[in-house]
Amino acid sequence: MLTKVIEIGKAFESEEIYRNLAEPVTIEKGIVIVFNADPIQYVRTRIDEKPIDSKSLLYVSQKGNIFGKSCTVNLSLSKGEKELREDVQKTFKKLCAFFKSDKLQQFKNELEMNQDSILEEIVQRSLEFKQKGAKSAYVSVCVKVGEEELRPAEYDPFKEQFIKQMFQKAEKTAEEGVCAFCGEKRSVSSTVNEVFTFATFDKPGFCPNLRKRDAVKVLPVCNECKTYLKNGANKLMHDLAFDFLNVKLWVLPSLLSENREYLLRVVKSIENTSKELKNFAQNERKIENALSQFDERVFYDFLFMHIDKSQQKIELHITQISPTRLKTLVDKAQSLVERLDLNENEQPNLLRIWLLYQKPTGETQGKKDYLELVRCIFQGENYNHQRFLWYCMRTIRKNAFTHGDENVLFAVGDIAKQVFACVLYLNEIGVFKFSKGESSMESGSVQQFFEKFPEFFNQPWKKAVFLTGVLTGRLLSVQYVKRRATPFFSKLKGLKMNLRDVQGLLPEIRNKFQQYKSFSKRLEELIQLISQYYLQSADSKISTDELNFVFTLGLSYANVEPFKTEMSEEGGEGEENG
Repeated sequence: MLTKVIEIGKAFESEEIYRNLAEPVTIEKGIVIVFNADPIQYVRTRIDEKPIDSKSLLYVSQKGNIFGKSCTVNLSLSKGEKELREDVQKTFKKLCAFFKSDKLQQFKNELEMNQDSILEEIVQRSLEFKQKGAKSAYVSVCVKVGEEELRPAEYDPFKEQFIKQMFQKAEKTAEEGVCAFCGEKRSVSSTVNEVFTFATFDKPGFCPNLRKRDAVKVLPVCNECKTYLKNGANKLMHDLAFDFLNVKLWVLPSLLSENREYLLRVVKSIENTSKELKNFAQNERKIENALSQFDERVFYDFLFMHIDKSQQKIELHITQISPTRLKTLVDKAQSLVERLDLNENEQPNLLRIWLLYQKPTGETQGKKDYLELVRCIFQGENYNHQRFLWYCMRTIRKNAFTHGDENVLFAVGDIAKQVFACVLYLNEIGVFKFSKGESSMESGSVQQFFEKFPEFFNQPWKKAVFLTGVLTGRLLSVQYVKRRATPFFSKLKGLKMNLRDVQGLLPEIRNKFQQYKSFSKRLEELIQLISQYYLQSADSKISTDELNFVFTLGLSYANVEPFKTEMSEEGGEGEENG
């Protein structure tokens, strides 16, 4: 993965070393401390608009306890005035740490001599930004030479200090060795973690049984490769990144064989897609389609990153994702949209599945299982469909018992249809492995419905349970019309029934329809057909979650043709016990 980042760094290499090291600034406005160049003297502070070339600010992230690397520092504006004043002092301290060399000592002296007035100016301008809704600002410096104000990268002493600071740790800890990336015998150091903080050698689990002092022997890097790595990392983290639920998704392209011009095209395409469609979860198909437009020389790494201040954690790293695989995901999803007549908001996708898993976060088993399913989707590997249905039924049951009688059918049915679309999609893309059942000799509209989804209705018990769910849904609809309540729902045992429980509903359903004078020839035909399917299902071994999902899916189709039945207009209040 790091080698792939280095290749991007090489492709976008700049002759100016600082441009390979500096990070782009994303904040639109800041506060600049202005100095005269000759003599060196503090002049004033002023509000600043982010320059078109934001790398001229010589910015690098200095979160946590990192000091002195950059003369541009971020300032959070999210707190109250008291806390803001404390943050301004911390920001000022980080800024002053940059000027610790002999060449820049006079700048530091000027900052310290004028500290009180500078701090108050920064506070007041920050409060102005805050009142206008800004969440953060940057604090930087510039040097006035004649009538021109020079940005940090335009003033050589600042630029030299910036480059020196970026390699300071590497110079202090360097030893002779072979670089793990270029293979050259050079001065090397164990400073990859200065680029990616997830590569912290003393962090548990990153490199088991490795002593920190031996890190340089395991992942030594020379300054040249570290520069490429930093340049590629800047590109990856800022231009090839998408929002994905509560994490960041880094899309890292690579080629089977070296072709710098083609790699530049791919990176530029991803960069444009990221600018236009920042949220991957909300624009999954469009982004996948954009990534699928390249040939089989291209592969992608997807890194799902949890980022908290200066800490980076790889929650999921998927390698070797091909454009062909992404095109398959797009095409199969579109085919299913047409097959089920879904609108755009009903499409099966990663966001829909995340909601079905009840938005798992943190270190929970739900989060682990969800990420494993994400991995299987992109790599075309098998995932346990019973585990998937366990999460889905947990959500269906929760919704079934948090809605009133009027909404229970809609709440349960809507989610069941979403699950059905996801199940069919996951089977289409090879994550589930359903086999099609044998064709039936029977004819009719119900059989035509089953033949539309042969991979799902591939066993007699599924047809029996589904149709029992359809009849139950019709009965609940009739009950609500007649009584403004759905007491029969209480007989469904919290949607934790076994096959015998479901089969036992049939005679009760018949009796209720007769009591409500809503029994019809069409209902009789369905009951006879269901009975035939139950006779063929005697030896079926079925999980509770799968059985109750199929039943709930039947509920969702109760008022849809070919299952919609005509209701008699004759009266009858029925029995009070449901």
